[in-house]
Amino acid sequence: MADFLTFAEIYAEIEKVIKHFDSSQTNMVKAMANMVYLDELMVADDLYPLYWLVDFDDSLKSVAPATITDLTDANPGVVTATAHGFATGDLITIHNVVGMTEVNDRIYYVTYVNANSFSIVDTSGYTAYTSGGTAHHRGKTLATTGKNVQRILEVAWRDGGLMTEITPQEIEADTAHHYSEITCRPQRWYHGKGFTSAGVETNQLIWFPGADAEYILRYWLEKRASPLSADGDVPLLPPQFHHAIIAGAVMRLAESKVQVENAVVWPGIYKQQIKALVSFNRRYYEEHEALRRGKPYLL
Repeated sequence: MADFLTFAEIYAEIEKVIKHFDSSQTNMVKAMANMVYLDELMVADDLYPLYWLVDFDDSLKSVAPATITDLTDANPGVVTATAHGFATGDLITIHNVVGMTEVNDRIYYVTYVNANSFSIVDTSGYTAYTSGGTAHHRGKTLATTGKNVQRILEVAWRDGGLMTEITPQEIEADTAHHYSEITCRPQRWYHGKGFTSAGVETNQLIWFPGADAEYILRYWLEKRASPLSADGDVPLLPPQFHHAIIAGAVMRLAESKVQVENAVVWPGIYKQQIKALVSFNRRYYEEHEALRRGKPYLL
């Protein structure tokens, strides 16, 4: 017998303790199980990320500045820059364009066209391009890496040391530096998360200043758990804590006036399971403290 519980087994156990249960309540039970799983258990430790959700990616690189030789006034505007090296989803700033000055000193999302051109935003109606300009690499859209990023923990360049996280307030307080044509090995980073109108999650890793050369990037992240949907789905929790979803869901259902068996005992059971989960996670970090050398998240 497996030592883990599937989603079907979890919601079946919850249904067993509901008085007067009928199949019309199954969707409610599933929703409550996911709420407990994602919004309570997966964020139970407010000091450390759950260690089994910590992952890293070392597949990304920065790109050296690209020299612009043309920029169309169209929708979208197409930038010509021989051997630019950018990919769809890259973030850039454009500097020192003559003529179409509206594009200068702004961050753009790149759409790859070919090895010598890429498109940006709608530039129709802008002043005609005359000459000059460089595109500086400012970051990556992390959705292209296949990682489910909940949050970024640390960012570093290989052989270049850790970068320091930056806030929007710091960026706006010194735009002359962070958005200028200065380039170097970037020293600061910012994680931007958003959702499209189609409900697709996006994650951008933006760095400051722009990169002056190709560097290999490594970042550590906390993975995002997806909702349990298929009957065979298994929670991203150590198996001994799968029953915490059951206890938590039963407790929350009772709070919502759903009649359950032995309603008074479930809060205590759930509290103890939460405590055990947090202790389990913190014990891991304590045991590995000697290896961390003062750096967070086992870098």
